Amino acid sequence: MLNLLTWAVVLRPSILAQNWPIPAAILTGAPRLRQAGLAPEVGLLLPNTEGPSGLVAGLAKTDCDARGAAFGLFLADPFLSIPGAVDALRRQGIGCIANLPSVEQQDPEFAQQLSDVGLDFAREVEALRQFQDHGFQVLAVVGDPAAAPAVAALAPLAVVVLPRVPDFAAGFPSFRKRGAVAREVREALRGAGWGGPLLGLATASEAVHETLWPDALDGVVCRPEEREET
Repeated sequence: MLNLLTWAVVLRPSILAQNWPIPAAILTGAPRLRQAGLAPEVGLLLPNTEGPSGLVAGLAKTDCDARGAAFGLFLADPFLSIPGAVDALRRQGIGCIANLPSVEQQDPEFAQQLSDVGLDFAREVEALRQFQDHGFQVLAVVGDPAAAPAVAALAPLAVVVLPRVPDFAAGFPSFRKRGAVAREVREALRGAGWGGPLLGLATASEAVHETLWPDALDGVVCRPEEREET
């Protein structure tokens, strides 16, 4: 049995009308250990999962039909063999990869510590580029505007803005706070020459009320829900 998280994607009608080939959902691994009050977005960053290689291997042993979904992997993992993962992912119908979870979700100080040992966002971007070389589409996850130039150079299907771990300290961050970061990221992406769809994290109730979405967003990624594959 493989435990996964599903992050549903909801787009504005204006984006749907343009026929952007954005996946209907992102699938990621689920943390093995769960603690009450711990946001799944944060729990996914803890070292209690099988890691990307284990996740790909586990996926290959299931009947999971992931057509129409992107698959999220921790692409900063130095032990991930991208050529070895390609065939397994294709057999499950996966044609799009996301760097989720991402070091971009970490507190900047901790992210710097990870960078000091080579577990950084640059490694994620390079991994996304390698998947593109194998014919995959990519979704790029960022945490702030500083990452914009690197992901803009990839020309991804979409960019996803996720809150950082400290933002969850007092509960799920407000849409006002998420919207402010999204606007900064949008401006940085435009400055880097990329104008594709920008997505932000939302609750299920927010997702069904487009009028609540910040103007900077072209769609939302819903908070993850658990699913099991056998």
